[in-house]
Amino acid sequence: MYLTINGLEAIVLFDSGSTGDSISPEFARVSGVKTFELENPTQLQLGCSGSRSMISHGTQVPLRIGETAVDVYLDVVNLDRYDVVLGTPFMRRLGVVLDFGKSEIQIQGQRFPALTPLEEDAGAMKSRRVTTKTNSRESTAPAIRSMRTTTNN
Repeated sequence: MYLTINGLEAIVLFDSGSTGDSISPEFARVSGVKTFELENPTQLQLGCSGSRSMISHGTQVPLRIGETAVDVYLDVVNLDRYDVVLGTPFMRRLGVVLDFGKSEIQIQGQRFPALTPLEEDAGAMKSRRVTTKTNSRESTAPAIRSMRTTTNN
C-alpha cells in the first residue's frame, strides 16, 4: 500500500509485529522531512538475534492515506524494502484492520486493496530508483547519519 508524506508517495508495510513506526533515512531525506537527534537513543530490537542498530533520530510528519491525514512520530531506521513501516502504535491509533481474507486494509472506515507480491516488488523498485536518483544529486534536506553499526562475531 502507499501513503503520502510531504506530497511524495511512499511504499508502506503494515507490521502487526512491530511496536514502533519508522521511516527510512533515504525517504526522509528525499521527502524533505525535518529530523532530529534523540536525547536518549535506543537499540532497535528485531525478532531475530544479532541486530545491533540504534535508533538515534526521529521525525514528526504529516502523512495521508486516502482521506485520512494525521501527524505521526516516526523513528528514522534503516529499512530495506519499504519507505515506511507502521506498527501497532499507528494501527491502534487509527483502528487499522488487516483483512487477509479480502486482501484489503481498512483505515477509519476506508478500504484499500493490499498490494499483490508483484505490485509490492514494483513499488520497492520504484522507491529505490527515486532515492538513488535523488541521492546522486545535491540535496538541501538534512543529512542523516547512518544508523548501522558493525558487529563483531
